[in-house]
This record gives sequence, structure tokens and C-alpha cells, in this order.
Amino acid sequence: MPIPPSNGKTVLITGINGYIASVLGLALLEQGYILRGTSRQIASSERLLKGPYAPYVDRVKIYEVSDMAIDGAFDEASEGVDGIFHTASPVDFSITTFDEMVIPAVRGAETILASALKSGPQLTSVVITSSTIAVVDPVEGEYVFTEKDYATFSLEKALKDKEAGVPTPAGILYGASKTASDRAVWKFRDAHKPKFSVSTINPSVVMGPPIILPSSGSKLNETLRPIWDIFSGASIDVPPYIGTGSFVDVRNVATMHIWAFENAKKSDGERYLGVQGFGPMQAAADILHDAYKGTEIGKKITKGTPGEGYVGLNKETGKVDTIGPLPGARRISGQKAAKEMGLQYIPFQQSIVDTAKALEALT
Repeated sequence: MPIPPSNGKTVLITGINGYIASVLGLALLEQGYILRGTSRQIASSERLLKGPYAPYVDRVKIYEVSDMAIDGAFDEASEGVDGIFHTASPVDFSITTFDEMVIPAVRGAETILASALKSGPQLTSVVITSSTIAVVDPVEGEYVFTEKDYATFSLEKALKDKEAGVPTPAGILYGASKTASDRAVWKFRDAHKPKFSVSTINPSVVMGPPIILPSSGSKLNETLRPIWDIFSGASIDVPPYIGTGSFVDVRNVATMHIWAFENAKKSDGERYLGVQGFGPMQAAADILHDAYKGTEIGKKITKGTPGEGYVGLNKETGKVDTIGPLPGARRISGQKAAKEMGLQYIPFQQSIVDTAKALEALT
């Protein structure tokens, strides 16, 4: 496949080695962009540079940012760029304290936006990777969350726990970090009224094929590891769902970021939820069992209780025809992105099978 000519525009992705960031970077390179990325250690980007980014290596430069909380951390990397994608944020559920999870997320948003102010007049857009967890709160009964909703529960809980000196569950801490950094973004925009666009992409649980793999399945990120555990048979049981239970493919998430950058006037001040629909782990197990039926891999896949926790399994064929939540469940709408961006969401069934194909290299 020939390398597309450069379009002359330079963009920066923070946290380039991350799951979403690496896929986004490849999509940008394939569209002719010159790419800058930041990493805590330059050496950790070698797998990208010698792997999927190799054909474009002359258009890629990695900057080492060991601590994104330091003032000016992103100044050098962001100087003169046309667009900034801020994906870097702690996503490590082994972190147990507010200061380790929430503070770096907030400071990272603040420092990249401060650097953006100094980047130059050519900068048109800063796109921040947020999460649906910055939108969703516990609710009773049916409710459809949209971009108009703002979460409060996780951050309030984490702050109370910190004040009381008690530990906060990792999932709550992560929600607090995303909620607090989301607030910091909009506070910055209101205070500085920058000439460049500021928008957020709020994906739900992200799945889909990674472009780089760790040395083992146990080292996959927080959203792919449960798929691996089912696919490899490492897990005896199938969890009901991850996070909010909603899902979006990583390739759609990359497309959303690029659209927000390329349509700066339309996206300025906007949040976009990335949600294809309901994505329970039992449905993933059922999809994988059908896709790998009669194979050696198929014999290892965790079975769970087929059809449990969702609507859509055809028990006669064993195929997952549709995937719907049980009655009374909360839902998150990704229709704004579909309507305004013209986004066609990749179905859960395709995403799970494509993910598994990518993970076969680890079996």
C-alpha cells in the first residue's frame, strides 16, 4: 500500500503508546499528517516506530514527558502544531489514592491547555479524550444519558474518602479522575476563551483490535484484558459487563477525534459521547464461541451462561443476532456523534471478533 503524501499539517498526541492514542496516530498518518507523540520514556515507543508506524517513521517524532503535571511539560512538543489530541491520563486500576489518580489527570489537562495557548496562531483545535464516566451517575430505573449530563457521584465519593482517610475503590477513583479533568477543561475554556477549538470525546468502554500487543495477555489494558480472559479461558466466570456496560470500537473513537479536529468550528465547546450500544461480556463470550466453533481456540473460550444479562441470543443457532439491555436498564446515547459526524458505528459482534483475531498472536 503506497504511503499517502504529506498534507503538511502537524498534530500532537499525548500518551502516544496508549490503546486509543496508538490507533488514532496510525489513522492520522494514513491520512497524511505529520505526527508528534509524547511518552513518559522515548524507548517505550520503539514497538510503534518499528511496527505499525514503520512506513511513516520519517513523519513521526516522539517527545519524552516524564511528568505531565509539571508546568510547561508539553511546551516543546506542542510548539507550532496544527492540532492537539490529549489522550494521556492514568488508567491503572492498581492505583489506590486520590493524589495518584485524580491529581495527575487534572494537571495533565491543565498543562496541555496551557501549552496550547503558547503553541502559536496556527493551532486550530484541541481535542481531549474524556469518558462516558464523566457523564453517567447512578440512577433508578430507565434513563438515557446524553452530552447534557454531568457526573458528580464518583468525584464527590473520592473527595469524601480522601477527607476521611479511607481508600476509594479503583473504579470510583477512575471516574473521579475523568470527572475532575472534564471540569478542568471547560473551566479553562470559560476562563481563557482561546482562539482554538476545545472539544471532548467521551467514549464508553473501548474495544476493538489494538495495533500493538504486549508480551502477554495479562498485560493488556483494562478494557481488553477481560476479552482476553474469556478468549483464552483464563477466566472461569464471565463478568456481567465492564464499567457502564456500554461499548464503542476503538476505530470509531479515532474517527471521532479526527472529525472534531478537522471540523473545529462545529466541534468547539462540544462534548461527543462515543457509544455504539450495550456491550455485555456474556454476549462477547457467546460471539466468540460461535466464531471459533470447532477450533482448538474455541475449546478454551470461557462459556459462562449463554444469553444471560442481555437480549439477543438466538438459542437455536447460537448466534448473537442483536444485543439489547434488559428492561429497566439505564442507557447512554451516542446518537449526537452519529448524526453530526455521520459516524457509522462498528457493531459489537464485529468488534469482538476483530479483537480476538488480533489477540490470536498471544495464544
